[in-house]
Amino acid sequence: MKSTFEKEPPVAHASHRWEENEHSLHYDYNGKPLLSIFIPEGAKPYYREASNGNIQSSPFVQQIYVALDKPALVKVNIHLSKKALNMRPQRAVKGQAILGQIGKPLLKGVNGIYDVFQDLLIDWHGAGWSWTKSRLEKSETGDWQAELEVQGGLQPWIVNLRMQYYRRHLQFEHHRPWQWRPNVQPITGWSSWEAFAQRVTGKDIEKTAAFLETHFKPYGLNVMQIDDGFQSEHIPPTKEGSVADAWIQTNHRFPDGHDGLISSIKGRGFRAGIWSSAMVTNREFVEANREYFECDSSGDPLYGQWIFNVLKTDPKTLAEQVAPLYRGLKDKGYSYFKTDQIRHFLYDGLHKAVNDGLLSNEEASASLRNYLQCAREQIGEDSFFLACWGVLTEAAGIVDACRIAGDSNPSWSAICKQMVETARWYHTQRILYLNDPDYICVRTEEAWGQSLLSLVSLTGGLLMISDNTELYDKDRIHSIQRCIPSLATTTGETGQLDMTFPLDLSLPQLGDRQMDDAFAYALLGLNAEPRETNATGSLWAIHFDLPFRRWCVAGRFAVVPLMETVLELEALALAPDDAYHAFDFWKQRYLGKKTGSIALDALELGHCQIVGLCKAENRPQLIGSSRHVSMDAVSVADERWEDGRLLLDLRGVPGTTEHYWISVPSSYRYENCSGIGIVIAVEDSDSEDSRLLKLSIRWEEEQGKADLGFS
Repeated sequence: MKSTFEKEPPVAHASHRWEENEHSLHYDYNGKPLLSIFIPEGAKPYYREASNGNIQSSPFVQQIYVALDKPALVKVNIHLSKKALNMRPQRAVKGQAILGQIGKPLLKGVNGIYDVFQDLLIDWHGAGWSWTKSRLEKSETGDWQAELEVQGGLQPWIVNLRMQYYRRHLQFEHHRPWQWRPNVQPITGWSSWEAFAQRVTGKDIEKTAAFLETHFKPYGLNVMQIDDGFQSEHIPPTKEGSVADAWIQTNHRFPDGHDGLISSIKGRGFRAGIWSSAMVTNREFVEANREYFECDSSGDPLYGQWIFNVLKTDPKTLAEQVAPLYRGLKDKGYSYFKTDQIRHFLYDGLHKAVNDGLLSNEEASASLRNYLQCAREQIGEDSFFLACWGVLTEAAGIVDACRIAGDSNPSWSAICKQMVETARWYHTQRILYLNDPDYICVRTEEAWGQSLLSLVSLTGGLLMISDNTELYDKDRIHSIQRCIPSLATTTGETGQLDMTFPLDLSLPQLGDRQMDDAFAYALLGLNAEPRETNATGSLWAIHFDLPFRRWCVAGRFAVVPLMETVLELEALALAPDDAYHAFDFWKQRYLGKKTGSIALDALELGHCQIVGLCKAENRPQLIGSSRHVSMDAVSVADERWEDGRLLLDLRGVPGTTEHYWISVPSSYRYENCSGIGIVIAVEDSDSEDSRLLKLSIRWEEEQGKADLGFS
């Protein structure tokens, strides 16, 4: 996706200027204002001048400080581009929740701003500070800006500027957001791999499409992706053909070819997705067409594990062997592309040539990018492009999504891996690409599947279920419906990669639904003693900042058995002095009004607790729902308080019933309700600190309005 900010930001310091008439200090960067610091009259400022604050040249860091000769409150404006986020400048440490966000919230204690288009990280330390607004606001030019107050004095307020942060500091060298941004739309779908593997048939797809249309499409599932199993046995089928033939010509299990697949998928309103691979397996073809392949030190075609024979990526090979594959599948009607085995193309193929001195490191990386770039050019910017598997820096700037975890299956070791890799790579979520934790096998233990569904949906991951739908009972169907669609959540923190836990620990495997505590701890490189309250990747806080409502969803996931705990609200980036209504989603239970801290349950391995936290207001307000694990960024389109009436604009599935909880302060009394497009039943009950209304809403139409009167 082309960016609208095409000028490359300089790797050079922001320049300062003092405006005497405003008694203000300004720093300009990339031809525009960046920081405006307003010093109260009577206070004398001390600050860095010119290049004196430049700490290092590569990767470049500029440090600014401001100190005063006496205490005074300093107002600071931060001027940003048209895409920016509040960002914690380091990864969550023990006791802190991993942060995600929807909207533009400014979060308690989160001391950083990331300017996406300029790839600029701004963070500050030292003197005390606080936001003056609850969210980023737009300037007259449409750019974002933030305002804060700093407790000025002898203790300096220290600001670090890290130019081209992801590109140079985190070494994703191909990340150039001023030129190109990935399409990070939420993806919710189904894949054939864990359902049928290579035995998949055209009838399987037709039957599954009918099930998905009935049970999940109304809730937001919109993609069906065919995985390994449709192509010919050998790639390519004959020594006289081309690589594309293996993928364009389906095998005998798909007698109607791609036309039949597209009809089954698109005919029921789904987006059609397709899997392909960089591997070439037909040895006769390789021997007859050596000019297309890299060679080893003996002059024979280069062979790598999982990738088999390694294609060159010179213009001739790309034009004759790679481009027709992707152009052909695009022409068949697919618009979602998953390209597999590129990890092995690089690590087990091209790097083998590097080890033998036949390619340089740079040539190997360039070869992989050439392959991916060719694919992108053929499928077009309007198609979704997923690279699989492993986070490869070469993929940045070309693909929309990257698979961050190894192969999934219903075992706990696989599910745990999906959860902790989601945590490890969360700093890239919707910055470099959309993170894909691999398929969700909901046929696993019900609690395990529910936890993984909740995590992927809330964190905004690529959510693809992959089971034979005949294995879904009503409880598993219910769990999936509560977690789709996946959300458009962006990371709320950044920093270096956490490499203190293993990527894919190989241990003796227990059965799919078996696990003991010692094994679970070992998967994370931990000792089972002492017990954990919040282990690696177990605590999350997703902040929602919509035009009409603001709330936080805290998620606690038992990647190991977790003890009960009292969690400080500051660990979730919430204000400790404010009161919050707490609602447990999966138990559908109001937990009361919380200030300062909240008690959380002990959790068995694989279980989760999802709690919505809404700042208490002195009026009736929505505090929880049953429709979506976000409580509720999906079914509530608007919430308004007008003249003693609570007005809700809602979206739902006709013929279904959902529940919504309204907290009513003791100073108000519920009087009446009415609905348009919905039927409402109201239950009134007492709680410790307010009254609760439970609205049971049955949808007659997809959109409805609820009107509740109070006196």
